[in-house]
Amino acid sequence: MIVTLQAGIGKEDARVEAVVALAEANGLAPQVREVAGANISVTEVYLTDGPKATAAMYPEHMFRLEGVDNVRRVTPSAVSLKAGNGAKPHHVKVGRVMFGNDLPCQLIVGPCTVDRHIDRLVGNLVSEHGVKFVRGGCWKPRSSAYAFPGFGEQAVEWLLSAAKAHGVEAVFLEVIDTSHLDAVRRIRDQVGYAGQIVLWIGARTGNLTLLRALGMQNEFVVMLKNPIDGSIGQWVTNAEFVVAGERYFDDDVRLDIQRSLRQGNDQILFCARGVQHHDTASLYRFAPRHDMIDAIRAGYWVPVGLDPSHSAGTMVNDLVIRNLEAGLVHLPAFVLLEVALDNVKPLCDAAQAVPLSRLRQVQKMIFRHNEVMGG
Repeated sequence: MIVTLQAGIGKEDARVEAVVALAEANGLAPQVREVAGANISVTEVYLTDGPKATAAMYPEHMFRLEGVDNVRRVTPSAVSLKAGNGAKPHHVKVGRVMFGNDLPCQLIVGPCTVDRHIDRLVGNLVSEHGVKFVRGGCWKPRSSAYAFPGFGEQAVEWLLSAAKAHGVEAVFLEVIDTSHLDAVRRIRDQVGYAGQIVLWIGARTGNLTLLRALGMQNEFVVMLKNPIDGSIGQWVTNAEFVVAGERYFDDDVRLDIQRSLRQGNDQILFCARGVQHHDTASLYRFAPRHDMIDAIRAGYWVPVGLDPSHSAGTMVNDLVIRNLEAGLVHLPAFVLLEVALDNVKPLCDAAQAVPLSRLRQVQKMIFRHNEVMGG
């Protein structure tokens, strides 16, 4: 991040000292440089990682200081994802609601895979249950080459059309290729959906080109599910590719600041969905690992939520709902839940879909949870 002071403010000015003090208070290492022109000088403060850097240092914080003319992002990766120094938690606005680790838990529901019944499902979710946020899989990264891969662009059209018709505030959908970003934009504009779209990266997707592409735009919030192997370090690294965006270097491998300034997207969410295990006697399809929520809350600024459907893998003996109840203890910022019409069998992962008739039970659980937590 580069903070540019108003023309004529020198290095020793108290207003420069205020910028330096704020940066250091957030664990950053400021470097003050004065650029002299023919008639006037300009002072810039370069902010890079210090020993206790925190990504809660945002451009708007600097803009509030007297004498600051401009704040530019060279590469957001120069600001760590680690939390520290008692900085305020990072919040992400989705629709009209703020998501954050210190805020009430939000519920996002919808089908694993979008099909032609989506309008009826979304209509019921909104009119009967007051749902604001809907999820739906359009492109499905399957573990088998022979499995149904989703309806693709047709599903995006069905989903966004239903969201528009029923006033959904935000839609969460998965992307697995860079071409999907343009497809979502085009279909959104075609159907006229004016709500927010959150694009998520699944546990099996390690497409670094896609992650960088998501970092080169700011119109979509990005949600990243944990890697299937359960590595928190890899989870954070994947997010850093989004936060950094594309970086450009010259022939001498020096960062091209002007080309890199506009890159990076820090509007990101994490979602814990369980990890691979090999215990054939386990009731769970994936090991829940709710402790990953604790680790992210304790060490990083990213709002982290819970997907209880994927790890449970089945509603037999209410396993998804029991998994959700266990996960709420770890204070997720949101819950991503698979829900289906009672009389329509889902196209994928049918066993783990909560019947629509039981959604109110889930909503009461989250309402009680938020009440207890003071939300």
